[in-house]
Amino acid sequence: MGSPYGDSRSREPDDGPKGRLLKDAARAPGVSATRPILRPRATRLPQPLVRVLLCEDHEIFRLGLRVVFEAQPDMAVVAEARTLAGTLTAAGGPGARVVVVRQGLVGPTNLLLLRDVCEGGTSVLMLAESMGQPDSELIGVLQAGVRGLLPRQSAAQQLVDAVRALARRETAFDPLVARQLVHYVTGVPARKDAERCAADQLTERQRDVALLVAEGLSNREIASRLFLSPATVKSHITAALRRFDIRTRTQLAILLNGERLPAA
Repeated sequence: MGSPYGDSRSREPDDGPKGRLLKDAARAPGVSATRPILRPRATRLPQPLVRVLLCEDHEIFRLGLRVVFEAQPDMAVVAEARTLAGTLTAAGGPGARVVVVRQGLVGPTNLLLLRDVCEGGTSVLMLAESMGQPDSELIGVLQAGVRGLLPRQSAAQQLVDAVRALARRETAFDPLVARQLVHYVTGVPARKDAERCAADQLTERQRDVALLVAEGLSNREIASRLFLSPATVKSHITAALRRFDIRTRTQLAILLNGERLPAA
């Protein structure tokens, strides 16, 4: 007698083309009839290259930048220039998306050229020689359209990350610069007038080290940022302490941040 609920046996696939295909697949060696037939995944489209244009008059440094960027699978250096005027000409070529330029090549007389580069749809990453307090010249650079600013001694990965961010139309500022700009724009004094010249009494490298001490970085972090050995960093800090006749890095940080020195 048949089941009141109908035939409980599993039904065979229909004899149509689809049914025959399922039967053949079930008979194939290593294929279970209960498993779905795997289909090839769609091929992911390659990401567009980030086209980089270098503006650097020092050949060795320019070659180093090229090696760093072209080692990345999503980047290509499409042109090089020694002047900002040459950069403007090259940027009008085949789609440079990010220009990396040394700050020393951008003076007050070149701000119009810089603005033309930025308004042409190209993002600009400026590499600063020294990360001191922002001045009217730096503000003018930002007003021209620059949206990336890093120390020239930045680590390779930091440069790569900044270029990728600019290619996505984001900003890329060194944290120290960002904080200084906030103080500058909001009118909050970073240091008293009498103390403002403190860092200027140091050599350029001592000043770079001392400002990072004021930001709370350790000797090892400063060494990594400035491509120095920890021993060299310690030597620069010692020289700065001797220059200001103070004894601790905490006092140095307080001095550079414009606060009153505690009693020694």
